[in-house]
Formats: sequence, structure tokens, C-alpha cells
Amino acid sequence: MGNPKKASTTTSQNMFKVFVTLSALALAVFCAPPGWPTAEEAKAEMQASGISSQAADGILKIAADFASQKPAEGVEIDREAARTAFHEFINQVDAYIKTQSPEDQSAYQAFVAKKKAEFEARIAERKAGSQ
Repeated sequence: MGNPKKASTTTSQNMFKVFVTLSALALAVFCAPPGWPTAEEAKAEMQASGISSQAADGILKIAADFASQKPAEGVEIDREAARTAFHEFINQVDAYIKTQSPEDQSAYQAFVAKKKAEFEARIAERKAGSQ
């Protein structure tokens, strides 16, 4: 029998990695604020990481489907509904990636790991700058 605390930690870490990656991807597709990649740039970055064009298109389609559900400009966001939608988004991307080739699955995991490292570096930089 495994250690439930360790399994929970591993699940949380995996969820965090996916959250970071998909947040950036979702923001890129949804609103592309200055400095964030466009959908085309996000696709190019995924492809540069070894994700096939087909798999990248599938991920972007899921993101675009969720973008169509975002509230209108100026409407207050229901945080719980947003959290629920985000988890659904993650689940759909996870399910989609599992239908792709082993190469795409591995490339996606590497892409997630790279995005996590970049995110952690930005957080560390901000902390160092604020001290």
C-alpha cells in the first residue's frame, strides 16, 4: 500500500505543472495580453518542444472552446465557476493528450516541465527583486 500523503503530493505537483502550462496557454488563446504569445506563437512553441502540429492544434482547439465561455467584458467573475471551468479544461487536455502518440505525450510532459521551470524562475526573480 502506497503512502497516501506522497501520492497526494505527487498529484498536487502534477496538477500545478499542468495548471501553470495551461494557464499560459489559455491566456494566450483567450486574450493575448501584451507580452503573452498569440495562439500561433503558442503553437510554434509547442511544436519546437516536439509536440506535433496535430496535437498542438487539438490543445488550442480545447482552449478556444473554453475561451468562448468566458464572461463578457466588465462582468464580475464567479471564482468558483472559473475554478470549475479551469479544472474541466485541464481534464479535457489531459484526456486529449492521452489519445495522442507516445511521442506527443512525452513532448507534452517535457513542455509542461519547461513551463513549470520558467514559471518558478520568474517567481524566484520577483522574490529576489522585492527583497
